[in-house]
Amino acid sequence: MDTWGPIKVTGRNGERYYLSIIDDFSKKTSVYPLKEKSEVFRVFKNRVSRVERFIGRKIKCIRTDNGLEFTNDNFKTFCADNGIKHEFTNIYTPEQNGVAERYNQMVLDCSRCMLSDSGLDNKFWPDAILCFTYVWNRICHKNQVKTLFELFGGYKPSVRHLKAFGATAYVGLPRQLRSSKLGPKAKKGILIGYAFRTKGYRI
Repeated sequence: MDTWGPIKVTGRNGERYYLSIIDDFSKKTSVYPLKEKSEVFRVFKNRVSRVERFIGRKIKCIRTDNGLEFTNDNFKTFCADNGIKHEFTNIYTPEQNGVAERYNQMVLDCSRCMLSDSGLDNKFWPDAILCFTYVWNRICHKNQVKTLFELFGGYKPSVRHLKAFGATAYVGLPRQLRSSKLGPKAKKGILIGYAFRTKGYRI
């Protein structure tokens, strides 16, 4: 687990940081754009709850650097109360948290390419990293026959719905919102990712 930032370009909703959480076994990754590092504890607590419900097992161990967002009393108490062993990297040795560090660099590089290719403003970087990570978890990687999602959750995810970041998209307008019978039935937009808790897209 690692935080990255502050990023010079503020996201369209005020984001300046992001938190990445990577499962050690499957390497399935979750990223969370943040306005402030103080949000890390809240996000981590919610993540622990969701993961334990999903896989039916308790989280046993996490590894982070010595940033204040990971060493505060709330974080320590939560880990102790929930039986979570908290490992820390040595100071000035980010390579000890290499999996998260490498992913952070890769997702930034790839998101930069996605923004450039789509023509979207850099303020959409949070959307780009979320979209990249969504796809990253649903494809096979070197020497693997299963996706990260399948290794983590136990079932194969669908990829039929995947679309290019920045693609032209149309959002259907309910009849109540149409200007007239001859008015447009859809509103033109740009695809910036995938819905978080429903089957759909973020436009």
